[in-house]
Amino acid sequence: MTGKGDILLQAKGLERRDGPRVRLRGLDLELRRGEVMGLLGVNGAGKSTALALLGGALRPTRGEVRILNHDLHRDPLRARRLLGLLPERPPLYPGLTLDENLDFAARLRGLSRREARKARERVKRQLDLVPFGRRLAGRLSRGMAQRAGIAQALVHTPRVLILDEPTAGLDPAQARDLRALVDELREDRAVLLATHLLQDVEQLCRRVTLLREGRVVLQERLDELPRARVRLLHPPSTEALLRLPGVTGARATGEGWFELTLEDAPADLAERIAHQGWGLADYLGGGRDLERLVTAMVEEEAA
Repeated sequence: MTGKGDILLQAKGLERRDGPRVRLRGLDLELRRGEVMGLLGVNGAGKSTALALLGGALRPTRGEVRILNHDLHRDPLRARRLLGLLPERPPLYPGLTLDENLDFAARLRGLSRREARKARERVKRQLDLVPFGRRLAGRLSRGMAQRAGIAQALVHTPRVLILDEPTAGLDPAQARDLRALVDELREDRAVLLATHLLQDVEQLCRRVTLLREGRVVLQERLDELPRARVRLLHPPSTEALLRLPGVTGARATGEGWFELTLEDAPADLAERIAHQGWGLADYLGGGRDLERLVTAMVEEEAA
């Protein structure tokens, strides 16, 4: 059984305010060694803010981030040495060779010149980049550039890896290869995968966190969703909920929240609830069809 000592990334009560605007509120998550967690959210959901806070680019208004129990903002040097980041656009200097980019990334992380050279060769072997060391970064293919960005993130041997849209813009073969790589990288580290591609989440992730309007509306294991909790702005009777296909129990828990017991519920249950006109505000759990779940949330927000 995984113990507490295996928690590599932890966020507690993470909140970010810019003046009166709340960009993120109450984010709690734990990421353990060997785990890949998917972070999902439509535009404006707070995903970019969450990544900036978890990666140390922004300071939280409230809450904390810990990397192997090192506070990211109170002990940034130690915490950042354990953290690797791949932004949506790999931070490569196009006029430098791949080797020069990797050397630069390693030196920024505090490695000596000798250590940087060893680390550079190690990550090139790990990511099948050895033949491209002397190639200008600006001449790398999109797939090779993504691998080079991951190599930069790994050059200092981090324990936590944050990847932002790693397969975006890749052709199917490149995306497949990159997913296989991420699956390998989880072995001795924790990976947070931010993406809008649900195929990546379903193939790689054990758990998923879904953000909407700056707060978590779903945080579950993909294989453990026996119940659903819904918040409805125009709550119906429990009898009306029981008439939905697959819903065998319904209990009101206050403030528009209902707990639903499910048996053989259809994959589009969230979509069906959204189309009832009850004002679906939140849907937690209750099925593995992430595409329909996210679509239902988006449609309800636009309504």
